[in-house]
Amino acid sequence: MKRYLFLFLLYIGCLCAYAQDVITDTVLNIPPDTIQTAQADTIIADSLTAVELPLFFDEALAWIDTTECESDTIITDLPDSVFKARLQALPYVVEVPYNAVVRNYILRYIKRSPRQLASLQRRAEYYFPIFEDILARYGLPYELCYLAVIESALNPQAHSPMGAAGLWQIMPSTGKKFGLEVNSLVDERMDPVRSTEAACRFLGALYNIFGDWNLAIAAYNCGPGNVNKAIHRAGGKRDFWSIYPYLPRETRG
Repeated sequence: MKRYLFLFLLYIGCLCAYAQDVITDTVLNIPPDTIQTAQADTIIADSLTAVELPLFFDEALAWIDTTECESDTIITDLPDSVFKARLQALPYVVEVPYNAVVRNYILRYIKRSPRQLASLQRRAEYYFPIFEDILARYGLPYELCYLAVIESALNPQAHSPMGAAGLWQIMPSTGKKFGLEVNSLVDERMDPVRSTEAACRFLGALYNIFGDWNLAIAAYNCGPGNVNKAIHRAGGKRDFWSIYPYLPRETRG
C-alpha cells in the first residue's frame, strides 16, 4: 500500500539520517533591431538551458546508479520498541502511526531488496536537498520528500501508462494548471526544480481543501473527487483510516 510505503520510507530516513519600474525614455532610445536581438538571445539561452539541464541530471543519475552502495548500512534485525521509538522521534507534521501492518511493511521492504533501497538512498542524497529547499519556501512538511520516492522511485524521466510523468508523476493537465509548460517540445514535468514547485502548489491546494495531510496525499494520488467520494461513503468521516476502504485500489495498493 502506498500509505504504508510512505510510512516505511519515513522510517528509512530515520535509520539513515542525514512590480518592475519601466523607464520609458531609456526604452525609446534603444534601436528596434537591438530589442529584437535581445529577445532572440533570451530565447536561445532558455532553449539551451532546457536541453542542458536534463543532460546534467541524466549524467548525475548515471553516476549514482553505478556507484557502489553500502547495502549493509540498513539494519533490519531490530525490536518493535526501536522501530516505534525512531518513528516517534521523527520531527514530522504528517501523522506516523506504528502498528502491526506498518511493521510488516517495514520488514518486508528492508529485507527484500536492500541494494535497491541503498540506490534510492543515493538518489535521495541528490534530490532531497532540492526538495527540502522548495518545500520550505512553500511552507510544506519536509516528509513530503518521500512522496516523490513512492511516485517515481526518484526517476525524473519516469512515465506512467496513464500519462503522468517526472519525479512527482504529474498529469499534463495538472502540470499546466500549476504553471508548467507541457507540449510537444517542452515538458517541464521532467525538470526537477520546476516540477517540485508545481507539486508543492498542488499539494498546498489539496491541503487547503481537506485540512489534513493524509487526505491531501491520497488526493494527490487519486484526485480530490475520489477522496470526496470516499468521505461520503464513510459517512462523512474525514480521517484517512476511515475512508481507506473506499479509496481506489491503486491508491490503497
